[in-house]
Amino acid sequence: MIKITCGICEDLMPLVQDGIASEDSRQALRRHIESCPSCQAMFQGELPPSDGQDILGQKILWQLKHKVRLFSLMALMCGVFLGLCLTGSSGMFYNTLIMPLIGAVGYCLFRWKAIYTIPLLLLIFYPIATVASMILSGEMLDVYSAVSWTVIYSIFALTGTAIAGLLHFAFRRDQKPDD
Repeated sequence: MIKITCGICEDLMPLVQDGIASEDSRQALRRHIESCPSCQAMFQGELPPSDGQDILGQKILWQLKHKVRLFSLMALMCGVFLGLCLTGSSGMFYNTLIMPLIGAVGYCLFRWKAIYTIPLLLLIFYPIATVASMILSGEMLDVYSAVSWTVIYSIFALTGTAIAGLLHFAFRRDQKPDD
């Protein structure tokens, strides 16, 4: 019987949760958690780790996630605008690749809310892209074409959203380790 301290327990928790700890470590952690309510709450995610370095690490991780999210949002907007500007040109077939990627990025940003967010973005940005396309190429699409292309692009984007959602579901990790 190995008796461990709270500090060792905190160090072992990520290893046990990831499923890479040895059987002895898992048993020692389990025994300690049964006798220590604060470590049990920490293991179940109800309390943050007590170490000051973890708080700093969490802050850095939050900042990194925020920057990635902002970059993804800018990439999403540029992709929507680029795809819509290509509508009247000979490069329009690239939208069969661009729109599903927009849907996938939208899923990463909004999760399942992307199902209505991405088509709404396409509908909002279409007049802006039409004006930009008219300035660049001199061609103007009518309202019927604008609505038709928005529906078609929305279907492509929703396909990308569904694929990203299914991949997320397939590759997600369970939150609790197998005991």
